[in-house]
Amino acid sequence: MKALIFKLFLTALWGAFIMVFALPWSYFNMEVPFSGPDYKLGLDLQGGIELDYKVDLSEAKQEEEYDKERENSIIEWLKSIIDKRIETLNINDSVITSASYGWEEHIIVQIPLKWNDSLQNSDNIEKAKAAIGRVVKIEFKEIIEDITAEDMAARKTLAQEVYDNISENVEIFDIEAQKVDSNTENVTLGTSQDLLEDFDYPTASGSLSIELWDNGFAKELLDVRDSNGMGGHLIYKKAGESYDYIFIAAEPSLWKPAADSKWRILNDKYFVRSSVQQNEAFQYMVELTFNDEGAEIFWELTKRLTGNPIAIFVGWELLTAPTVNEPILTGRAVVTGNYTGESAKKLSDDINTGVVPAPIYLTSERTIDAKLGQNSLEKIILAGILGFSTILVFLMVVYRYSGLVAAVALFVYVAITLAILKQFGVVLTLASIAWLVLSIGIAIDANILIFERVKDELRKWEEVRDAQSIGFEKSFSAIWDANITGLIVALILFIFGINMIKGFWFILALGIIVSLFTVYFVSRLFIRLLARTEMSEVNFIGKK
Repeated sequence: MKALIFKLFLTALWGAFIMVFALPWSYFNMEVPFSGPDYKLGLDLQGGIELDYKVDLSEAKQEEEYDKERENSIIEWLKSIIDKRIETLNINDSVITSASYGWEEHIIVQIPLKWNDSLQNSDNIEKAKAAIGRVVKIEFKEIIEDITAEDMAARKTLAQEVYDNISENVEIFDIEAQKVDSNTENVTLGTSQDLLEDFDYPTASGSLSIELWDNGFAKELLDVRDSNGMGGHLIYKKAGESYDYIFIAAEPSLWKPAADSKWRILNDKYFVRSSVQQNEAFQYMVELTFNDEGAEIFWELTKRLTGNPIAIFVGWELLTAPTVNEPILTGRAVVTGNYTGESAKKLSDDINTGVVPAPIYLTSERTIDAKLGQNSLEKIILAGILGFSTILVFLMVVYRYSGLVAAVALFVYVAITLAILKQFGVVLTLASIAWLVLSIGIAIDANILIFERVKDELRKWEEVRDAQSIGFEKSFSAIWDANITGLIVALILFIFGINMIKGFWFILALGIIVSLFTVYFVSRLFIRLLARTEMSEVNFIGKK
């Protein structure tokens, strides 16, 4: 009995700590020690950011098999890739949709913002934009031996073409900037309060001459040197009190596309996938797989470049440049190094998510308001409290003291569930909160099964202490059968579900696990204590 009382004391102490942790103290403008982070609310409760991306289908339309079905396939493929890229940022409540504006196809991405943290929000937005709009093409490259005058002239021509395009319509400045940055090496984009801090252009007065058209666009394409002394071509426009600019370096990259004797460039056309593997020494490495034609090209390249590096670029971002140790004939190669499991997976993911069927360019971004707002959130919480109270009254009326025990266990269940959601930063939406309210009723199911089984034993004239023990044992199979089925459903949702519903499956699985914990540790502890006290069977379990 003393051991049970000691366990009761520890349970009460632990429960109090969980309750302090789970409560949303920041909502009441209170700072409490050990209260943990704030809850994260979804788009429908607190709003977020909306990013509008234009899908460039110009290259895809040149394909012979291009039709509306192919177009829809490309859009859905892009949405899937964006979903996976956002998932790497641990943003579990993003909403990704497609839209048609005239002859243009767009993908709309809505991302929730963190509650009451504008600095973190700004950082999350930039990370999301960088992840979503990241490079769209994989290409393998080798070192350039010499940079020719023709290479330099081509860079000047490129800068002039970009300048001419923007001159016709300055509103496409941002799209052109993203386009040249995604498809050309040695390009810098930026916003500076004073271009003189970034560039040096000698003039008669010894300073950079900033001249703009009436529409805010630069009058001429400037040849300048940046703060690192690299020469290049500057295009800029005035935006408010700052300047947005595109700087195209005069020299191309030190890398050139790796091509075989038939001038076939090894790129995403011949690349299948990358994956993380371990060798016999349990060292992590990244395996690259090519199709049959790619294997042929790769064999010729590795034969010619043995002892030299071959670089993997995603767009114009250099991911890695491993040295070729020997010719590879099989179409399967491994990139080795001092990789951890995490770093190898990141490199593999960067390679895989870079293979997209069409480039996308950010055209606009805007903040969106909450659809439900604070008032709706308060109503949802009130509904949860009323539902919880109704269940408590029902339990105590029907099952007396045992019902009170179940009510305490249910209270602990809610506190633990909320504490876990808070600690792991699970995004709470209207759907997930509704599931929490629903789960309160589902979580009491195991207790009722046990109580009814105890009643059956008491009808056989068993003692209260024996009846409660048998009730727990004989209800075990039914409880686990139901809950394992629920966990299997949650697993299916995780494997096949999209990012938008992953918060739901997590809460479903969490609710099942926590409810089992509270039944077999909290409820059982209290029931065993009650069974050892002097009370009638009716007071213990209600009418038989």
